[in-house]
Amino acid sequence: MQKLLALIFTFCITFLYSNTLLPPVELSVPNYTVGQSMFVYEDPDATMTFSDIAVLPSNDFEPLAKPVASHLFTSSAFWYKFDVKNSENRALDRLMVFEPAWLDSVIINIVTQEGKVQRYEGGNIYPYAQRSLDHYLINFEHLFDPGISTVYIQVKTRDPFIVSVSILEKSLFLNEQLMIILLVGLIYGGIIAMLFYNLFLYFGIKERYYAYYVLYLGTYLMANASYNGYTFMSLFSDYPNIQNWSQSINIYFFVLSALLFARSFLNLEKYHLTLYKMTTTVIYVILAIAILSPLAGGYHTHVMLSIVSITFMSAYIFVISLVSWQKGNRSARFFLLGATSGLIGAFFTSLTVMSFIPYSYWTYKASDYGIYVDVVLISLALADRMKITQEKKLIAEQEAKTDVLTGLSNRRYYYKVGTKEYQRLKRNERNVSVVVFDIDNFKNINDSYGHALGDLVLENTSRIIKETIREYDYAFRMGGDEFLLLLPETEVDEAYNLAERIRKEIKGLQVNTDEHILSITASFGISDFNKTDITIESIAKRADTALYQAKRAGKDRVVIL
Repeated sequence: MQKLLALIFTFCITFLYSNTLLPPVELSVPNYTVGQSMFVYEDPDATMTFSDIAVLPSNDFEPLAKPVASHLFTSSAFWYKFDVKNSENRALDRLMVFEPAWLDSVIINIVTQEGKVQRYEGGNIYPYAQRSLDHYLINFEHLFDPGISTVYIQVKTRDPFIVSVSILEKSLFLNEQLMIILLVGLIYGGIIAMLFYNLFLYFGIKERYYAYYVLYLGTYLMANASYNGYTFMSLFSDYPNIQNWSQSINIYFFVLSALLFARSFLNLEKYHLTLYKMTTTVIYVILAIAILSPLAGGYHTHVMLSIVSITFMSAYIFVISLVSWQKGNRSARFFLLGATSGLIGAFFTSLTVMSFIPYSYWTYKASDYGIYVDVVLISLALADRMKITQEKKLIAEQEAKTDVLTGLSNRRYYYKVGTKEYQRLKRNERNVSVVVFDIDNFKNINDSYGHALGDLVLENTSRIIKETIREYDYAFRMGGDEFLLLLPETEVDEAYNLAERIRKEIKGLQVNTDEHILSITASFGISDFNKTDITIESIAKRADTALYQAKRAGKDRVVIL
């Protein structure tokens, strides 16, 4: 009994989906993605002609039962069959449009009620000029007779097998394309502007990751323009074979440039050598696949592996950016977000083109939108990386000119400032004074109480200097316990008053030792500019001589020379 019911159920389903019960495509309204009205038949050997298909029983065809046909990578040819209804008393001109742009061969036979057959051929293995409209999507214009016409479509492609058929008025299609072209133009324009901006930054900054980012953007544009058919329309109209190969080749270029950019931007060679070596190996493997796969399996294998490569690349970059971020690489934060959007987009598009999930416009275009978001986030990552680099540079410059213990400028910076101040002195004909001083008996302090106490004395001395000098004065620790003050636009008596204030503050210092309170004193030498001086250093030498005079005179005093 159960077998009989199952047989009856199967018969009913077959009857319901017979050719006469699927709704015809009504030409009085726009028809987008007409798959629900289509039957499909697979020709595994791709050898059947229209004559063979036309005599097949209707039951050999199965209803497609979805708006867009999609199949796994295959060498089969698929035949699609559906009815078109023209309810007018006149012939109606309609445009049949096929997506995606990469389909190799689309052959259409349209049979009228009287049995008249009209044939059209097109696709990416045919010259571009065979298209009815000058457009990147495969299209055919046909004048449908009144009544019912039956359409047979044969599709063969070595690329991802997706077939979307729309039947529209030409004017409607062109009007809708204006908005799409405007959107694509805005997106492409933004990416091209970003490309040139970062190219100029590279020439100015010479950071290699900017060059890789420019390469990344450029190869993305080429890959996108190839598989969307823009290059066939504008560059390779007479060279279908070049157009076909350019699609997968540009995808490999994009994958390789993305890996090179990620490796450079994340600075894996410095921060994570294992990931650097692993990424380098991945780059060489994908390069080998790109070169050798055509020799091993031809175009079909080359395309399949390019889709696998871009999916793997998205996942791999996500993983290494996540690891890099977890390891403390601050630059990886925005990069990780960009990699996430790219991964999600590539994941859904790959599953769509390989027929693992149902086709929709959003899943099919997910990789494009993921990349657009990625470009924005990577731009933020580059800006963030630049900020981090500038911060490190400023810190490095500050450390290069600053004494670590006291926070005062060091001897190296003194020579730089001295040269600049002398040039300004000669140009403006103004005065400058130099004060040189050191802590009295500092060696004995270190020897008797240890270097920790000596460092404490130096730190307190530097604090007194910072609190006493003016905003535009310079203070340097020249080494050991020796300090130098460079006082622009300062007469010698003003320098003397400043030195006296510092001397008294130092004398007021009381440093606790384990046994008693230690008093500190300092001796000072001062000199200012005269017309025989050819450098700041000659003034400093006179101030140094004055310091020795202060030492010989009993210390804890200021001497002018």
